[in-house]
Amino acid sequence: MPDYAARIANLKSEQAKLAQRQSELAAQRRDEIGRLAEKLGTLEADDDVLTGMFLELKSAMESDGSRLKQWRDAGDRFRCPKSEWLKRHTADAEPHSNGADSHRSM
Repeated sequence: MPDYAARIANLKSEQAKLAQRQSELAAQRRDEIGRLAEKLGTLEADDDVLTGMFLELKSAMESDGSRLKQWRDAGDRFRCPKSEWLKRHTADAEPHSNGADSHRSM
């Protein structure tokens, strides 16, 4: 008969490791968001403004792909050097040899 106590203890240990890793990743993401806000000069925004912004983001994530696409495009332009952004987006607009437009997956 298998040793269920040992298997359960092993699973609990794995769960604890995963919970710790999840906590570490969440802390890393919070730091990244803070650095981005600082880089954009929005770190000083008051809590009501930030709450409204995050509520808009949450709403867009749950329902509206067009706003997310606009925001992704703006973020891409901001984060990517202009020459690299132009090279990527110009290449996307060039037709293939068969005459079809190329499309970058997002």
